[in-house]
Amino acid sequence: MSQELCALGRSNLPSISIIVPTKNRRGTLRDLLDSLTQLDYDWSKMEVIIVDGDREGRVEEIASEYPFIIVKDEGTGLNKARNIGVKRATHEIVAFTDDDCIVPRDWALKIAESFSDPSIGFVGGRVIGYYKGRLLSDYIEETIIPMMPRFEEKAMITKKLDLLNLPAGCNMSFRRDVLEKINLFDDRITYGFDDLESVERVLNAGFKVLLNPEVRVFHRHRTKLAEFLSLNFRYGRGGALHLLAKRSKGRLSQWILKYLIGVLSGLGFIFLLFVAALITGLHLLMGIALGLLVSPWPILVGLYARRLKNRRMSKVLIYPIIDILRGLAFTAGALYQFLISAFKGR
Repeated sequence: MSQELCALGRSNLPSISIIVPTKNRRGTLRDLLDSLTQLDYDWSKMEVIIVDGDREGRVEEIASEYPFIIVKDEGTGLNKARNIGVKRATHEIVAFTDDDCIVPRDWALKIAESFSDPSIGFVGGRVIGYYKGRLLSDYIEETIIPMMPRFEEKAMITKKLDLLNLPAGCNMSFRRDVLEKINLFDDRITYGFDDLESVERVLNAGFKVLLNPEVRVFHRHRTKLAEFLSLNFRYGRGGALHLLAKRSKGRLSQWILKYLIGVLSGLGFIFLLFVAALITGLHLLMGIALGLLVSPWPILVGLYARRLKNRRMSKVLIYPIIDILRGLAFTAGALYQFLISAFKGR
């Protein structure tokens, strides 16, 4: 009887279109596609759409081995690829993941169950690091300035996003009609924040956002410092494009603006102190400037010493340095994008 009730319950679940934009990650794509084939869901109510932005044809060579739909893309931006996937989708829910992720068997089922309330327009899930014991991967999991959603309890959001628990584009789902109502993804925004601004528009349209930690994916975090800083540089470029597209409308735009103003004001003040010290020869000014320059590190060390569960000294000392480098990379990326946009606008 319980099996019959379970089958009846599943028959009422919505249909799902899973969309995977992919471009240059052939090495990890196969693992994702293998995991998608293992999903525990009614395949008559589910489709997988691969949006192929690889011009060399190697992605199609891999994806054609699977019973999935392949749609070609020019590779001109993640949001454009997402929109191509949505326009090809035929089901009620559109779920997105990335080609460097692996999904558990219950991923689609947990997504479908999360949309039981018809007023929910978006569901965001947790992102768990695939690599354990590697410094940068552990940092992304443990940093006091979150890079990935790490909420441990369900949260229903009706008004404002929690900026410390933002959902991630590699594990997000929308009602397709809601996404169409807000005019899909804004393809002017690339590099970063391209996924988050759409969530803000879902809230503004009067729909609820559910954050559900039971909806999990495993993500291959960056493990090399150069790649990690390059990623944060691109996030900075995305933040600048978000500001240029949205101005100061919305909480996300305001946060990006306040962050950049704060960092640039602080760096500008320290620079002026250095200049004044060089001109006047006052060692006191030089000492103040140097003190301000290094002051974030001991403050962050203290915070990590209190908050890290294992309190490994190496992490307590190194994580603050990564925080600072990450912030500088983000700021540099934003400035770079502002300059490029200014010259293009001439």
